[in-house]
Amino acid sequence: MNTQSLKDTIRRELPEIMRTDPDLRAYILDLTRREYAGRAATDDRFYDLLAELRRDREEGTRKWDEYTEEQNRKWDEQNRKWDEQNRKWDEQNRKWDAHQAEQREEFKRIHEEIMAQAQRHDRSIGALGSRWGLQSEKAFRDALAGILEKNFGVQVL
Repeated sequence: MNTQSLKDTIRRELPEIMRTDPDLRAYILDLTRREYAGRAATDDRFYDLLAELRRDREEGTRKWDEYTEEQNRKWDEQNRKWDEQNRKWDEQNRKWDAHQAEQREEFKRIHEEIMAQAQRHDRSIGALGSRWGLQSEKAFRDALAGILEKNFGVQVL
């Protein structure tokens, strides 16, 4: 029997022997004990790992809560700033509306003054036109009478 066939036989037969022969199993386990950690050490490492994962999760949750709190605080601050800006805009709009109303009233008053002045000028110009019209009519008649008398030798009555 060569080394390879011996290894193949051990691989094939060893699982059954380990189940049925407690002394051989204890012997093999004692031989290999330096190659692996014992159950207690493995359990301790496992529980340590679980504890570390728990601490990491708690730390992550704490950091997330802090981050969320900070973001909420920033949002609250930003909302406060927006509210303040909206209040300022509302105040400016009220002032603008009041100013516009004053401007409309002022425009209306000035327009009425201009219209009243225009009516006074119309009356004055109309009066002047009437007087000038009468005077220019007399001047036209006198000129025509002068032309007729001088050029045609007639008397204009």
